[in-house]
Amino acid sequence: MPQKTTPAPPEKGKTGESAPPSVLLLAGEASGDYHAAALVSDLKRLVPNVRISGIGGDKLADAGMTLLSHYRDINTIGLGEGFGTIRNIVAAYRTMKRELMSGEHDLFIPVDYPDANLRLCKFAGHAGVGVCYFISPQVWAWRKGRIRKIAERVDRMMTIFPFEETLYREAGVTADFVGHTMARDLAEGFDRIGLRKDLGIDPDTHAVALVPGSRPAEIRRILPRMCEAIRIYGRDHPDTQFVLPLAGEHLRPVITEILAECGERVEITSQPAAQVMAACDSGLVTSGTATLQAALVGLPHAVVYVLGRPSWLLATKLLKPLVMDKDLHVAIANVLAIHEESKEEGPIRTMLDAGFNIACLECGRPLLVPELLQHWAAPETMARWLKDFRTDRDLREAMKAGFRQIRSMLVSPRQQGRAAEIVARMLQETARTSQS
Repeated sequence: MPQKTTPAPPEKGKTGESAPPSVLLLAGEASGDYHAAALVSDLKRLVPNVRISGIGGDKLADAGMTLLSHYRDINTIGLGEGFGTIRNIVAAYRTMKRELMSGEHDLFIPVDYPDANLRLCKFAGHAGVGVCYFISPQVWAWRKGRIRKIAERVDRMMTIFPFEETLYREAGVTADFVGHTMARDLAEGFDRIGLRKDLGIDPDTHAVALVPGSRPAEIRRILPRMCEAIRIYGRDHPDTQFVLPLAGEHLRPVITEILAECGERVEITSQPAAQVMAACDSGLVTSGTATLQAALVGLPHAVVYVLGRPSWLLATKLLKPLVMDKDLHVAIANVLAIHEESKEEGPIRTMLDAGFNIACLECGRPLLVPELLQHWAAPETMARWLKDFRTDRDLREAMKAGFRQIRSMLVSPRQQGRAAEIVARMLQETARTSQS
């Protein structure tokens, strides 16, 4: 496997001066902003004089990074939005390229966002700037050939899933599992009674979390089905309280409109989704970051997702056969559980030993949490799972045991500040090289 070779970096600062270390960072999405902010906060404690600049969001700015651009100016979802912000994307990319070639930075930290970041890693190599990648592109899910490009352009990879470390090391990439930020932030032993009180949930009432996503288009596809599901479920359990956490205030109008049309009583809250799910007894959760949050707070849930028909056909009929892993699943908890199967242990084995085989509706393999995708995301099926979660204590306990195993997988033995320690060490090595 070809390895990245780094030319000597250009001299930085004036002769005889010892300039503070400088890091350039690119986090092009909200999730990257969240993870990288924790890294920057930890790094500033270890290296107080470090200068950090780049592209990120509000969390990175609060952590002390100087924003050259905000990620919202370059982040796109659909083609229409992409064309509308093309000037911002080009300008931000050119800025990052210019910064890398300036000789002012000691280290480049790309955070996920591979389409832009892997290109910039190439320029970092030309400029003699070290590259410490944080949060691996999901090469294990699709386009596995990218790992060769990563080996050529990246000095070190810091992963948030344990199996990724092994994958990269086998490919000749120096890699470290640094633990998952969310496992650190969503601590065990939270005050569930206090959370329910804050949310207005009666301590003796069965509460269900509805988490319909963070984008208006997916909410319009998914929330009406969830509403029909709770209508069906409510026939037998009318005493249930339903709570829906807003992913952002801008989503309140569309959610209020849908709920008014369905006629079911659902409490809308601005409290974080993780807190809502920690306070509830079960839930229906849209595929995405919230599914891992649900697992980490121990919420029995079914994962739901519905794409537009053209996108679904493209993903299942073209992309999956060609470039996606054949055993790919959407819930991160299921992905982690599947990677433990080779050891003949882990969450899926826990479920099977307890007598529960939650079969994938598409391929039939056993899973930790049910995935209700596309036409399988029928209201009747969602309602059945809500009924099972309420009435089957053994199911709830087996799933929660699996979630505890998921948490243990995501905590590095030295997680607190582990990523920052690696970055600080790379900065020290760069300083010694410059002085020699």
